[in-house]
Amino acid sequence: MKRHILSPVFFLVLLLILIGCTTLRVDRVNAHKDIDLSGEWNDTDIRLVSEDLIRSCLKGSWYGAYSKAKKRDPVIIVGRFSNMSSERIDTSIIVKKFEYAIVESQKIVLVAGSDERGFIRDERMDQQIFANPATAKALAMETGADFMLLGSVKTVTDSEGGKTVRTYYVSAQLVELETTRVVWLDESTIKKVISRSAYTW
Repeated sequence: MKRHILSPVFFLVLLLILIGCTTLRVDRVNAHKDIDLSGEWNDTDIRLVSEDLIRSCLKGSWYGAYSKAKKRDPVIIVGRFSNMSSERIDTSIIVKKFEYAIVESQKIVLVAGSDERGFIRDERMDQQIFANPATAKALAMETGADFMLLGSVKTVTDSEGGKTVRTYYVSAQLVELETTRVVWLDESTIKKVISRSAYTW
């Protein structure tokens, strides 16, 4: 009776197929839960630095001085946050977090940024042509900002063996539009220690 001998190549192909078979699992979690998988910049870092810097901004001496002198809340527009880090960071998310924190503070008036204003102005112009004059919004009645909030993200990385220390520096400054005076400046720092253990067989 002839026996069939399976070649080593067959076993190798079978092993590769088994290794390649993976299962996918997706778990929905609370959006406010802190999750750090890679050690890189994430949503928790954005929330922490935006809350920290807005809190510092509102406690700055500029706020009381301006409110007292003008008898009203200051008007702010959030400008550009530059990514000067070694990672690909979508700084528009940081801008939106700052805008949210400003609105929630109820101490500062926020006006729309340059990206949104174009759409708003197009709509207002359309109203001049197509809307009932009694409901059409007037031109040249926008609220002008008193200050612009600007910022940047920078990183410093230090590695040795299987351990990496990654530090994020998020700075922000408030500039008076009429005079270009910097009335407030601060920095929030996030430091992470990332350990990677080598696989042993």
